[in-house]
Amino acid sequence: MQVVIARDALKVLSRMQPAKARDIREAVTQMAADPSAPNNNLRPLKGVPNGFRIRVGDWRVSYTLDRAADLVSVFEIAARGGAYR
Repeated sequence: MQVVIARDALKVLSRMQPAKARDIREAVTQMAADPSAPNNNLRPLKGVPNGFRIRVGDWRVSYTLDRAADLVSVFEIAARGGAYR
């Protein structure tokens, strides 16, 4: 699957520690390789059609999944406290 990261999410990635940014990129890449694989950190988002979030430490990555287009669109990367507001 192709991964597209929104501009705001890229800004957050560029400002965080390089090791944590690498962990987040690896988690998104791994999830995109097989979205149907069992993952304890994956949860559906309420109010967002085909929306999910994945937990990477204290960070949350929100994305939509379009299986027909083979596309994962990351629209938010936020710290745990700010991700659900």
